[in-house]
Amino acid sequence: MAARRVELQLAPDAAWAHLQKACASMGKIEEQNDASRSLVSKTRYGLNPVRLRIAVLSGPTAETAVLDIQARGQDVWGVASRKSMDRIVAAFG
Repeated sequence: MAARRVELQLAPDAAWAHLQKACASMGKIEEQNDASRSLVSKTRYGLNPVRLRIAVLSGPTAETAVLDIQARGQDVWGVASRKSMDRIVAAFG
């Protein structure tokens, strides 16, 4: 399993809305919880399926958010997981 935390210069609610759009465009959102701002998304990198578990956390200020991303792919070296996480982070610019 690969994991990453990324601090964003967006308010948590704006980051949550942006994350939902990004995950929907990359694959399928399997479950989401608006109260805790977390979701599970399934996507593919090449032929490898990847399951992403992502939460939007409050950052140190009201105008920052933290993405907590965990990814699990079915490839041996974890490349698909890392590349899928990179695509999510790139969607935020």
